[in-house]
Amino acid sequence: MARVRRSRYVCFFCDDFPFLNVGLLLRGTVEQTTVRQVYALSILRGEAIALSADEFELATTTASDAWVEAVDDEAMRRLALKGVLLSDEDDPELNTLRGRHETLESLGWNLEAALYYFLSKWRGIDLRRLSGQDDASDLLPPTDDSVRAFVDRFGPPPAALVSTHAPLSVHELPLVEREGGLYEVLLRRRTTRGFDRDASLSLSELAVVLRYVFGYHGYVPLLGQVNTLKRTSPSAGGFHPIEAYPLVTGADELDAGLYHYNGADHTLELLKPLGADEARAAAIEFVCGQTYFADAHVLIVLAARFERAFWKYRNHRKALAALMMDAAHLSQTLYLVATELGLGAFVTAAVNNADIEDLLGVDGYREGVLAVCGFGKPAANLSPFDPDFRPFVVRQTGRPASGSGDDDRDRAARRVVPADVVEQHVGAGSEVDPGRAHLTRAHDDRPGHGLADGAPVAGAELRAPRLRRDDLELVDEHAVVLDRHAQRSARDDAV
Repeated sequence: MARVRRSRYVCFFCDDFPFLNVGLLLRGTVEQTTVRQVYALSILRGEAIALSADEFELATTTASDAWVEAVDDEAMRRLALKGVLLSDEDDPELNTLRGRHETLESLGWNLEAALYYFLSKWRGIDLRRLSGQDDASDLLPPTDDSVRAFVDRFGPPPAALVSTHAPLSVHELPLVEREGGLYEVLLRRRTTRGFDRDASLSLSELAVVLRYVFGYHGYVPLLGQVNTLKRTSPSAGGFHPIEAYPLVTGADELDAGLYHYNGADHTLELLKPLGADEARAAAIEFVCGQTYFADAHVLIVLAARFERAFWKYRNHRKALAALMMDAAHLSQTLYLVATELGLGAFVTAAVNNADIEDLLGVDGYREGVLAVCGFGKPAANLSPFDPDFRPFVVRQTGRPASGSGDDDRDRAARRVVPADVVEQHVGAGSEVDPGRAHLTRAHDDRPGHGLADGAPVAGAELRAPRLRRDDLELVDEHAVVLDRHAQRSARDDAV
């Protein structure tokens, strides 16, 4: 007779939902009743499982700290297969579930963290299919009607700009501006959703990103062994338990395939060779049908070595959060390095963790996938998913307009230069105020009619056909700003 005990890695919750009384319905009466359903959140199976009242009673009355003889072999075996009980029966599936429980215990997985991580994993998710689109084509942006329907259902989004209610005092800070180097890269950093598949990534570009994002640049020994490491991003305890697995789809001198980056030797270890079509299909699967990300020349799976992190932070409620922060830090560093190289970058948590783990050959318990980031040669034109950002002006953007903005006193206060003066100087090849000279224009909020879209604005005061994009930026819906130095990264097409 098999012995059983309740797994520690299971939680229960109860939900109520409306249901028609079938007995009354058959007699011609429509009456709604409430059905109460108990679920087991099985971490071992990574899913919510409906339980009958008898199953719930049996599960909660079975000990979790000691093996006991099964009082109902069939019922208890069903609960063991659901990941609620553990059984010592020699069965392949039951052995797997019991092994998962033992791994979670031995690694010091916190219950609450494990509940979130394992029940939020995705497998086989494709956003094209969920959006009712053809899953053989590229993912399309939401239609205006779908956006309106969403807003009608949930209301407008909460305000983007907030301040505390009734602060005791407000201290204005100096409006500092920095240029060049790090500050220029920070301002150019953005998510890229359009990559040029006709261009290829050089091996040196790939090497730079891997070396300066995932490579090691220092260490501290512990008990004679390398323990605390230094990367260009912070990590809880200096442990750096995030591993990088590049999926290469378009790099010079490197076959397409799935690799592991060995930061100690600065080498790529081939795990699975892939053809070009196979690599593209794997990329699409990794990022749940977000085809614009799958076009990146290199996608990097960020996988956490839980066994390394939890060696120190055992059964710690914050350990998983720290791992997610580690992955987030690395993704931002990747953005900055890629931007400095003139490459586009992205990161997404909408990934099919379980499918990626299957391909990597990791168990998901000692090591598991958190996110996917990537980089490559950006396309010349923005993707339909890319926002065309307007520059944000501190203490101006988002505030209600005051006054007409056209009189001389208001122009002087805002350093506004009349449009005819600007056109005269720009036409003559002169520089306007090397600071930020503001130009008022009439507002036009029609889609595709802003200066940032490269199209003329009806009724605008400014008429300067000789201006170039790197001389002109949209400040907000009421003004544009001239600044040759702040727009190095802007497109050069004429306005």
